[in-house]
Amino acid sequence: MVRTPGRRNEIMTLAAELFAEKGVGATSVREIGERAGVFSGSLYHYFRSKDALVQEILAGYMSDIHRRFGEVVERSRSPRETIRGLIRQTLLVIDSHPHPTAIYQHDRQYLREHGLLDAVDTASREVRSYWIDALHAGVADGTFRSDLPVEIFYRAVRDSLWATMHWPGRDDYSTDDFAELLTTLFFDGFLPR
Repeated sequence: MVRTPGRRNEIMTLAAELFAEKGVGATSVREIGERAGVFSGSLYHYFRSKDALVQEILAGYMSDIHRRFGEVVERSRSPRETIRGLIRQTLLVIDSHPHPTAIYQHDRQYLREHGLLDAVDTASREVRSYWIDALHAGVADGTFRSDLPVEIFYRAVRDSLWATMHWPGRDDYSTDDFAELLTTLFFDGFLPR
């Protein structure tokens, strides 16, 4: 059997859809094979196990987040511009990767029980540093308030952004308009008085 990168990526995409719909634990290799149009045994030519498939989906997801956030930091000229860019890119990640986002948000117990969460959490902590560094820089230069804990602001913004994938009315806005709305909301509460 010839294993093409395109076919492999297609299987990962279809599996991610199933995992997001049903949950990783409730999705069988047979169901993945049926959706991908291959015998379930043939999937092992592409991935050594269902968990290896999940791991690759999430590794690609975290890698894209890291790349996007790194680009924001490289082109930003101020802490405020960095945070604005990180808000926008988080929303774009949700739009671009709805299935891996759902897996990471909803299947944490499965990921933990199968030893898949450590790698994702390590990558997540690296991604966190983009936010924390920009927030500390903004507090130091007077852009952001110093009377609010950076960690609390970061967690409030992070959790709010990821929760927006479930918000009713989210589809009423373009990603850029929604990013601007949330940026205004967050900054009005975080800028110096």
